[in-house]
Amino acid sequence: MEANPPQGPGTTPGPPPPTSTGGTEPVEADRRGRRMLLGLIVLLVIAAGILAITLIWILRPDSDAGNLALPADCPMVFEKTIIGFGSGADELLLQPLATQFDVNGNVLVADTGNGRILVFGPEKELINVIGADEGPGKLWGPYSMAFSADQQRLYVADWALRAILIYSADGRYIETFPAVDQDFDVFGPDGFSPYEVRVWKDQIVAASNDGLYFFDRSGHVVDRWGGDARGSGAGEFAFPDAFTIDEETGTFYVADTLNRRIVALDETGEVLWISGERDVDGEIVSFWQLPRGIAIGSDGNLYVVDTFRAQDKCSGAGHIVVLNPDGELISEFGAAGIAETSLNFPEKLAVAPDGSFALADRENNRVVLFTVATPLPSANDLEQAAYARTYQPPEG
Repeated sequence: MEANPPQGPGTTPGPPPPTSTGGTEPVEADRRGRRMLLGLIVLLVIAAGILAITLIWILRPDSDAGNLALPADCPMVFEKTIIGFGSGADELLLQPLATQFDVNGNVLVADTGNGRILVFGPEKELINVIGADEGPGKLWGPYSMAFSADQQRLYVADWALRAILIYSADGRYIETFPAVDQDFDVFGPDGFSPYEVRVWKDQIVAASNDGLYFFDRSGHVVDRWGGDARGSGAGEFAFPDAFTIDEETGTFYVADTLNRRIVALDETGEVLWISGERDVDGEIVSFWQLPRGIAIGSDGNLYVVDTFRAQDKCSGAGHIVVLNPDGELISEFGAAGIAETSLNFPEKLAVAPDGSFALADRENNRVVLFTVATPLPSANDLEQAAYARTYQPPEG
């Protein structure tokens, strides 16, 4: 009887060599099985590599959109996307609501779902975290941000805390508005819940449930625009989510959200023009669906973010509506969706010193940075007609 072949040191005895009484089929079958197993292992390794690359791409903390190809009539040029500063769950943005730029072009993001402000540098690297630590100055629901004229103070509207928190330029907590001795009856039946904050001359202005409130530097209310409660009449408001101020003319532009309109007022609070109107018998009759962000572009036009104004193409209609200072409709663009060149429940936007934009793309859990190519495409005829029905131009 033939002995088994010797085994190497430290190994266990192997099986006897295959025997045959008439052919090599068992040997070939064994070889084919081994080749199939090896091939399967190779495929699994390749698939694992593709999955790893995909996950790295999805969780990338900062990406260049690389001027992604868009239709020729789309004015949006997507430059970068910010989804966080790492791949961990606590390093990713969660339902961001607002953006802001400092004088150096750094991007501030209200990472609302995580209760903090993140500051990203020119290469979109994380350079500061504000309001994340427990104790005085801890943020819970940051909704908007604004710098003082000298850039030495940062004001943050926190709707969850129902307060404005004030920080130094480097993120150190200073104090909270309203002042502790403020009579809170001034805020009406809904109380104070700031959605937007801006600095105007020597005052800090906040949009709350029923109007605009003007604070002096000590945190006391010195003026108020709005009715005794929420309303839809001229000079009244219903949850105005956003407003901006033309520093040269003193004109205030308010996104009066639940009244589904944009309102322009002079620096005394007198209404100049209104675009849109409230619902009738529970039905939306306004051109506006849910305006929640507004900014003045470097071209002097108003860029309004209408969160519910969605379509699947970039121009003709869209999430971003452009008006001239008199409220006339110029353009619309911005497709809805989850693609890198689409928007999903967009919120507030800000304009950088170089004229580019940053937009909080809430349900996509990211901030998109983009520029706008000119000339802007005109809104289509249907949109123009719908707009004209609820636009009240300036008198005279």
